[in-house]
Order: sequence, then structure tokens, then C-alpha cells
Amino acid sequence: MPTVINNSTFLDSYGAGQYTDQQYQTVAAATLSTDLRVIKAADQVILDLFQYGATASTLSVARADTQITVGLMLDRAAPPFQLDDLLGGTWGQRQAAQAAFPDQAALWATYGADVATYNTVKGQIQTALGVVPGSIDPLATATAAGYISTPEDRTIWLTLDRDQFTALFNAVPVEISNPDTEGTTLAWIGNLAFNDAISASSAAAIKGLWIERGAALTNPLVTASTLVAPQLGPQGIGNAADQAKVVATPAAIAASYNFPLPTNVATDPVALVETVYGDTAKLTSSYNEYRHAVNLAPGTLQYVSGANLGGSASGELTLDISVVAGAVPNSTIRMYSDLKGTPYNAYQQIFFDADRPGVLSSSFPIIGQSTAGSPFRWAFQQLMIDGVLANVTVHMAGGDEGASAAIANGNANVTSGHSSPYTILVGGTSIATLSSALADPTLNTPVSPEVQSLVQLALHNDRGTVYGMVAAGLKTLPSHLSAAAPGPEGAAKQLTKMFETVWQALTVTPGEAHDVPTTSGKVKKVPVLEADYGAHLTGSGGVSDIMAPPNYQTAFGLGLSGRAIPDVTALSSGDAKYATLNHDYVNGDHHAGLIASNGGTSAASPLWASLTTQFNVIFKDQGLPKLGYYTDLLYIADVIAPASFNDILLGNNINGFYTTAYQTDYFNPGLGLFEVPTGLGYTAHPGFDLTSGLGSPNGLLLARALTAIAHQQVSYSTSPAMLDSDGSGGWLAGTNEALLFQTFSHDGDATVGMHVGNGTTLLSSAMTAPYAWTARLAQQSLQSDFDPGLVLLFDKQGQGSVGYHSAAAGQSVGVSIDGLTGHALQASMSNPFGFVDFFAGGDAVHVSRAVSIAETVGGANNELAVVRMRQGGENSLQLTLYRVDDYSGTIDGKAPGHADYAALVASRAYQTTDGRTAISGPGYGQFGEVLLKGVDANDIIAMRLDNVTTGAFFWAFAHANEQVNGQPAVHMINQGLNTWAWEDTFGLGDHDYNDLIVQLDFTSAHGQGWLMR
Repeated sequence: MPTVINNSTFLDSYGAGQYTDQQYQTVAAATLSTDLRVIKAADQVILDLFQYGATASTLSVARADTQITVGLMLDRAAPPFQLDDLLGGTWGQRQAAQAAFPDQAALWATYGADVATYNTVKGQIQTALGVVPGSIDPLATATAAGYISTPEDRTIWLTLDRDQFTALFNAVPVEISNPDTEGTTLAWIGNLAFNDAISASSAAAIKGLWIERGAALTNPLVTASTLVAPQLGPQGIGNAADQAKVVATPAAIAASYNFPLPTNVATDPVALVETVYGDTAKLTSSYNEYRHAVNLAPGTLQYVSGANLGGSASGELTLDISVVAGAVPNSTIRMYSDLKGTPYNAYQQIFFDADRPGVLSSSFPIIGQSTAGSPFRWAFQQLMIDGVLANVTVHMAGGDEGASAAIANGNANVTSGHSSPYTILVGGTSIATLSSALADPTLNTPVSPEVQSLVQLALHNDRGTVYGMVAAGLKTLPSHLSAAAPGPEGAAKQLTKMFETVWQALTVTPGEAHDVPTTSGKVKKVPVLEADYGAHLTGSGGVSDIMAPPNYQTAFGLGLSGRAIPDVTALSSGDAKYATLNHDYVNGDHHAGLIASNGGTSAASPLWASLTTQFNVIFKDQGLPKLGYYTDLLYIADVIAPASFNDILLGNNINGFYTTAYQTDYFNPGLGLFEVPTGLGYTAHPGFDLTSGLGSPNGLLLARALTAIAHQQVSYSTSPAMLDSDGSGGWLAGTNEALLFQTFSHDGDATVGMHVGNGTTLLSSAMTAPYAWTARLAQQSLQSDFDPGLVLLFDKQGQGSVGYHSAAAGQSVGVSIDGLTGHALQASMSNPFGFVDFFAGGDAVHVSRAVSIAETVGGANNELAVVRMRQGGENSLQLTLYRVDDYSGTIDGKAPGHADYAALVASRAYQTTDGRTAISGPGYGQFGEVLLKGVDANDIIAMRLDNVTTGAFFWAFAHANEQVNGQPAVHMINQGLNTWAWEDTFGLGDHDYNDLIVQLDFTSAHGQGWLMR
């Protein structure tokens, strides 16, 4: 008897979440009618899925010469729990587990297929297909085309004709033809079932299936149908500059995101997933013509597979290679073709290439929605795990179709190909310079005679407007920006951001009248509004309903029901685009120019892949392994070093819609159908959101954060945590330590309880000023090119209340806010770095140590440490950094405040490289940087601030300072990763804690020192 493959219907491969349970059951239970003139229920279901409006598709048995390439994926030799343990650990634990294997052969011997089982299954398949000497072997045919079948990748690829497909799967392939599209789609009726020549044990070993054909179904179940009428005009903000759009070189765009490496540094190859290349000689020569035109030296394209498939170069291809060329000009580009199938096999080629790059980008989606329990879904998820094991960082374009994902069911959707937790999903933004913002009506149209436009407010340095712009990465006071269009036109060499918003270029416009049938049978002309919902105009984003949230999103505190996308974002299109090689020029159009504008998340993905390539060079320089799967590190970086990302606060990806054959007030010119907008999708807001994820990169600051995180996980994971879990949802002090408490209250009437051991201190929280310095702003200010005008604009903005406690090892530590228990949602991410945030009732309390721990590169001693400073106070200041013996600040048994303490500090003070122990503040609004020498691994470093103007001095340990309202004055607060903010006035002055921002960096001076700039 054939062995039925459960959940292997056509709908299981392509239609997850889009159809009714009855449709699934009908298709699964049916067999193909032998007389195609008699349409059975399942046949009708299949036809209905491809019905455009009132136009029906037609069904026929596939031609005898139809070629269908399928992959059968076997289970792994290792028990599942071994893989779960590896995937569930930290990045450092994953890297250690992989390094324990002497080579890749040993790794795949464990995580590949059992060789004997693989060979048995392969032999039985060949028997089922009647393969004998001299006959055509479908496995050999697939191999000759470039498909990889080995025990290591656990896959048996077969290129089958119609009869072989039927022999193997007991199902007749059928073709659905649609006269409107003049295309055909391959389908089958019912579940697939293995030929009885394949034993039960062999069938059980085959866990995954993959069909190397895409199928975009067009008539899904409508799951949200309420009309939400959109406004006329642009649906987004910051995407409507039209003729004033800036077209910038990828190098300029990378520079605008502060990519960390100088352009002369050698970087590793980058892998790109592509389709066909056309004339490879012409593509290579055109590529180097383009590089010459944008002032780059010649580069190398390597065609690893698919070089002889013909066709022509696509705009996707030339966009990909242009972005990588500009962002990492010294990287070879290795291109892997999908062999005219799907990106699935191109991923597999990369993961099992002995010369594989450590980074890949794919701008091509996996077409179709596989169900959670299907062998198709299993195969895809295991393929992505292969990428983890191969230590390859996978970047995927998040999609250009908005929250609908171009699925016309009225709802917000995430495709199954975008739901793997082991990838970096990249969304899309628009960037407006001052010149393009002035021409963009969504940014430069006054709201009313009384309310200025965003551009006008910004140019008048309105604090509320500029505060959000700085969070999104603005580094220049708007009134200091140039309104000149960057040049040269069509390939600008500089891109200076004013606004960065979600890429949402969808526009609703008055349309032409369309013929609509009336109830009397006549046709009348009806004017409609036109909107191209589901077109390539908007960055996608949402929550997958077929994938549980990954551990890093749970630890981040998102609280969502599934895998959320995107993870990160970058410029896609809108008010700025990429100057790229013109694919028409490559394909021989003599009237086409060499350079064309292009964009989409297909540009943002290779841009992020290029950034990861730079990170890998920096990691190697610091003795770290390649990043591989590091999505979790990005979320940790956002928690401990939020300035690593530009927080996108403006825009949306709303474009939920469904289509109908009946007349509505809206017409979709791209689909040629009437539609109903449902208003579903997502809007940008502070922090992670479903339009832009964590945000766009500040490459230099993100590189610093990632190296610090990596060294902590590799070399310092056993160091005492600030807090330990008590096993019941509470927390215990990890050691004897001084703790700082900082409240964030937006109404100013919160009562905060700080609970240490059996004691409780109640603190009436002062209101945090609207523009008080956040960790993001404090860290952003520690860039040499951050405009001092921005520092002065946000000076004298008071923080909430601050407090101080000493805790003994093992004492309970907790926070309550207005009687509610504070929950440390992100503690697992921030606790190793000396701070934890407690949240309750919309307010928060930041608890931190008062010292920094020197987590040097590889645990080395006698290292240099970078000290960065930004002064937001007007007094003359000096800073002393010194080594203490414990987390409470004692030296030789004497605590801060002891009569001998100052003298002991002088003996423990670090010297700068020019021999000073007192570091002068850089001056009001200014930036300064020095190097400390002689820093050893695990040094505990404390600080003292001297106000030279007044003669007062202050310690990080509040009990050694003056009293304010009966409490020791806390003059220093924590602002994230080894970043501290001081109040320089006796009695705490204006309480703004930005008088001197100080950051200690223990990794950037190592090696080549690329991160010191």
C-alpha cells in the first residue's frame, strides 16, 4: 500500500491560512477525476483559487514532457534535543558548540542524515521510478542541473516528468491555465503518497518535501472585510518628493548609516541569491563600467551556479550587485542561481559550498504559504537551521507589499518564507534630505494656518519635532542643514538625512471611469478611486501566525503571538533611491543609460548584508568567530545600546485589502480588479514596531555594541550578574554592590518603592521632562560629528527621581510603582551588562550598578580603553577614573566616604596615554575622547567628577556625597552599556544629568582600532 504523506496537499504547500477548513478537507480527501469534463469538488476548489474576478481558469493533465524538480529531505542523524540545545543557547554557546567539531565533515556527520538510511532511501526511490542501467535517472538529471544531493544536506533531488511524478507520489500533476495571465500553475489533487516500493521505515525517514515551483494563489478566503476608506493622496509620510527625489550611490547611503570600516579595508565575499544572469560576459563588463562611473576600482563577480541558463539580467540582480559594490567595494560577489526553480535550492547551494561566504542576501521570496504541519514547512525550517550550522548570516528582503503581503484577504499577513527565526528580515524606509523634504507635501504642508509643517517646525528648531528626528538618527541641527540638492544629479555622492520614515509610497488618486454591469444587464461608466494595493510600494511587516515567537523576541518583551517582522530596516525607496547599474543597459538597450534609480527592500537587504560583512572583519580583528546566526545579538544591542539603531517614528505599512468582481469605489489598476481597502496594517512608534523592527543601523555604534556583547558571552559569561533570579519571578543581588535607581514617570505622581532585603525606601517620582536625555540620546551624543547645537537644544531637561542603595549578596531586590510589582521584561538581555529595567503601569525604574567592569578583548590585561565624553553643562569639569576592589567601591577595605578614600583613589587612578589622571571636560556642548592605559580584564572601574568652577566634587557612590532632602545625593545615573551621565552642581542643580556624558569602551582600541573613530 502506498504510504500517505500527511498534510501534503497543494494547499499545504501554497495556501496556509488562506482557505477554509472545508476546502483543505475537500482537497485532501479527493482523487483526480479520470474524466476532466466532470469537475469534482476538489477540482473545483483548485480552479476557484485561480479565478480572477469572473474569469475562470481551466484544468488539464500536465503534458508528458513536464519537468518537476522535487526535493525529499531526510531527518538528521543526531537526536532532536541535541539541536534544540544548540539553537536555544546564546550566540557564544552556539559558536563554542560549532567550534567543538574539528571540521565541517564532522559537523555534518552529526547533523546530516544517517548515511546508510540515506542510501537505502535513494535506492528505493530509484526502484520505484524504474531506474535501470541505461535509463534516465531523475536524480542524475537534477544533479546535472546543479541540485545537490548528499547525506550532508539530507536531500534527494529528483527532476521528474509527469509519469515519474505519478509513479513516485501516486498523484497526477495537473496544470491550471488562466486566460488573463496566459500562465500555468502546476497542482495536484489530494495528499501525495509514496510508491509502495518505498518501505514504511524509509517513508518515515523522509520528513520534508520541496516542490521547485512557486504558485501565488489569487482567490483567498476574505478574513477581514470592513471597508476603511483611505484619504486621497499619499498614504505615507516622507515618500512624496516626486521630482526632487535624491538618487544616491550605495557608497553614499552606506556612509549615511555610519558603516564602520574605511573603504580601503579588505572584506570577505558576499553571497547573493539570484535567478538568471543573461550574458555573463556582458554583465561583468557592465558591472565594472558602473563601478568606474561611481569611482570604484574594478571588482569580481563569481557565477557559482546557473551561468548557462540564458535569459536576461533583471533589475533585482543589478540592484543587488550595485548595493554590495558600493557598501563593501573590496568584497567579491558570489552569485548562486535558483536554477529557474525557487530560492530554496540556492540557499542550500550556499550552505553546503566548501567556499561559502559567511554572509548572504536574498531579494527573492519563497513563493507560497506552507502550512505549519506540512513536510514543505519542515523542509524550509530545517534548511534555515542548516544555515545556522554552516555559520552563515542569512539576510532576507522583508517584502515590498506592505502589511497585506499582497494576499488579498483583507488582513495583515506574513508569508511563511519570512517567518524563520534564524534569519534577519529587513524592512524598508524612506530618507528625506532637506532639499527633498521641502518638495514633499507630506512633510512640508502646514497642518493649518496655526500649525506649521514638520519641515517648518524642524527649521525653527522646535524641540518636540527635533527630539523625534534625533531618535531617528538626525545628527545635525535642522537649521544647520543645507537645502542644496546633493550632487551629482542621478548619482549623489552624499546623503545627509533630515527625516527617515517608513517606506509607504501607496497613493490613492481619482481614476478613470470603469465599465460596471448594472442589475438590468446594461453597462455604465462609474468613476472610481485608484490605488495599487499589494504592489511593490511599501515595506512589509507583521506577525506570523504559523511560527511561535523566537526566544529573542520573547526576551525582548514583545509579547506577540508569533514571529514578528521585520527585525531591522534601511533605505528602500521613497524620497531617496539607489543609483544602480541599469539592467536594460546590460541587456543591450543602446538607448538606456549606464546608471538607473532603483530600490525596495531588495536594496535594504544587501545593504545590511554588506554591514554584516564589515562586522565579520572587525570580529576577526578582535579574535572572534564570524557572526553567523546573530539575530538575537541585534535585540540585545537595542536593549543595552539603543543608539545602535535609528528609531523610525513616522509612517505606516497599512494596505490591507481584498478584491472583488463586483463594483466598489476603488479600483486596482495593477490587478485590473475592484477592491476594498480594510485599513489593516501597522504604524511606526517608539521602540520596536511592525513597520521598521528595531530600526535602521548606526553601523559604527552597532559594531561597538556587538563586539562588547560577543566578548561578554565568550569570555565573561561566568562573571557575577547584577541580579540573579530567585526562581519565583523575583530577583536577588548577585554580589555585594552599590545600586542606582532612576525613575521614568510621565505624569510625575508615581510612588516608587525600592525593595532591598527587608527594607523599603519610598520615593515620590518627579516627572521626567518631555525632552530629558534618554540612553539613546546620551549614546548618540558620543559621536564626534553630533552637532553641539543639538546638545544645547536639549539642555536643562530634568530627569525623574533618582535613588541609591547598597545590597548584600543574595538579598532580594525589587521595585514597585504605585503599588504594582515592577516586571523586568528584558532582564536576561541587560542584566549581564549591569542594569535592569522594571516596568509597571506605564512607568519604569532603571536599576544599575555604579561601576563599569572591564570586559576586554579575550580577557586580556594591560589593554587600552576608550573614554568618550560629551559635555552638556557650562562649568569647567574634570573626571577621574580609578580601580576599586568590589562592586561597592571599596579600596583596601575602606568604603567611599572614608577619610583616606580620596588618597587611595589617587593611588588607583588610571592614566591616559599622555600621562594624565585628571581628564578635562571638553567644554559646553563639545565632544572629547581619551585613551586609558593599563586596563586589565575584570577591573572594576569607578568615577569621580570635579566641578572646577565651584570646587565641588562628587562620587559615583552617593553615600559619599552631600545630602539632599535627607537622602544622599546621586550625581551619576546609568545610560546603558558602560555609559554614565553626571549632574555637576552641589544639591543636584537642574537635575538634567547631561552635564557630562561618559562612556567606557573596552574593545574598540584593540587590533586595528577601526571602531575608535
